[in-house]
Amino acid sequence: MTRRPAVRPWMAAAACAIGIIAGVTAPAWAAPYTVQQGDTYWSLAKQAGVGVRQLEAANPGHPAWDLYPGLVLNIPGGAPVKTAVAVSAGNTAAVGNADVRLLAQLAVAEEGNRSYTDMLGVAAVVMNRLHHGGFGSTVRGIVFSGTQFTSVANGYFWNVAPTATSLRAAAAAVAGADPTGGALYFYDPGPGVSSAWIYTRPVTTVINGTVYAR
Repeated sequence: MTRRPAVRPWMAAAACAIGIIAGVTAPAWAAPYTVQQGDTYWSLAKQAGVGVRQLEAANPGHPAWDLYPGLVLNIPGGAPVKTAVAVSAGNTAAVGNADVRLLAQLAVAEEGNRSYTDMLGVAAVVMNRLHHGGFGSTVRGIVFSGTQFTSVANGYFWNVAPTATSLRAAAAAVAGADPTGGALYFYDPGPGVSSAWIYTRPVTTVINGTVYAR
């Protein structure tokens, strides 16, 4: 993926609420999960491999009676809460907490401290590739597929950590949000583009100077 030069290295801790409910302390990092119809604290805690009180501690602003579809909860680290994502030819892939964190880290590595929409665009491209089926069958496989993403190829990816904004964007992309119009590629036009081939791809949209294409 042809990108702008990497921004100045900086480390950002993944933000999450740390609460104490009845003596239970929430973990230092929790992955976002979008509540689906029928979810309960008990079912989510069971899927994540944590206790209900630990899940409540990670979400002090949302008691058990306040769950509704579309709400984003913090799921404590542990066994991933998995979401079935359609891949080509009727196949599905499981996308879990580790994948959300990976998408969030890639979004920061590619877009630095730019906007939520910029980060959502990066995460959406990876999810579009997963749906497409021709780029890999897992989020991890797509992110680390050779030199497709400049920040991975040059190692900058390992110098950053997810932020609250990028985690929110990654969770939204997994849930289906896509401001790119189904793009499979993105690049910054200009002298830094190393391949003329990318200019032959149909443009779907432009977000803050970043071109998205199929």
